[in-house]
Amino acid sequence: MSRLAPTLVLLSAFAAPASGDTFTVRLDSGNAVRVNARLAGSGQDAHALELADGQLQVIPADRLIERTIGPDPTPITFDAMLQQLTDEFGVGRMVTDVEKPFVIALIRASNGPADPRFGAVVKKAGTFFKGMQNSFLEFVRQARVETVPVKYPLVAIIFESDKQFDAYAVAITGQQGLSPENIAAFYDLMSNRLVIRLRECNTFDTPLHEAVHQQVYNRGILQRLAPVPAWFNEGIATGFEGDGERIRGGPKVVSDRYGPMALRARVVDWREVVANDRCFQGDVLAAEAYGHAWGLHWLLVTKYRSEYNKLVRHLATKKPLDQDRPDQRVAEFEQILGKSVQDLQAEFYLELPKALARRRK
Repeated sequence: MSRLAPTLVLLSAFAAPASGDTFTVRLDSGNAVRVNARLAGSGQDAHALELADGQLQVIPADRLIERTIGPDPTPITFDAMLQQLTDEFGVGRMVTDVEKPFVIALIRASNGPADPRFGAVVKKAGTFFKGMQNSFLEFVRQARVETVPVKYPLVAIIFESDKQFDAYAVAITGQQGLSPENIAAFYDLMSNRLVIRLRECNTFDTPLHEAVHQQVYNRGILQRLAPVPAWFNEGIATGFEGDGERIRGGPKVVSDRYGPMALRARVVDWREVVANDRCFQGDVLAAEAYGHAWGLHWLLVTKYRSEYNKLVRHLATKKPLDQDRPDQRVAEFEQILGKSVQDLQAEFYLELPKALARRRK
């Protein structure tokens, strides 16, 4: 709920008439504003509103004065999304490209002459993310996971300077989670944007991971702000790796990076990872948590395909602003898998070395 205060300020920018439910909301100033949006979910004494550009805004329940029912807002067009980004960052600061469903915007550090290479960067980004999307859709097709078409333009913002990126990351995340200097790229659930450092556009290593998150939430697989375990989110994303030009493998392929990391991890275990998300939210234990997330996801998609499909369908039912208890998460997981978390981790320690040995032959 750390973003409730700026949310109430931002709402005034979206008060123009449009189709959709109309919410009358009281701002911090005491003034009322009318907002057209879709009610994405309610809980924890708050409401999540989905706006026509795909952004989510969370308002405290006691700030909602009235709701008038209407159809869902008409999603923003690609041209309107480009104009929205121009209004936010300035026409002289942006180099853009559209590779539907992606809108790529490189934000320059100054208003001086643009580096001619920036045009190639945004083109490369659009092509890479389109290839990533194809690989992702092929994986979920094989896994028999249901998807829906993308509703909104998928925005990727590339910042030329690290100073720009750090400032934007602090403003967006409220300095929760990893320190900004330890973040190469991130997907923001609230704005639905992928945010990238320019230097990451050589290999797209981290942006690829974050773009998978964007696909998961925009293909109807999971709902934003729902209590989805971090291990699943990070596990599916770590399954995709690339070299800056193409995607190599997928979640069924043994990862040269995360496989050994999962075998070495000993401070936290799978039960801790399944029960709560704390180990993913700091700089110290995150590496181990990501290794475990990859390993757990890999074992399920390779050895428990039917159970994996049931688990995904179960996670898809979780609603925005709902809450889960740690014991509830473990109980649901073990009921669906038919095994204890500890037994699955023991099985992983037997199966992964075999898979690594087969790769070396």
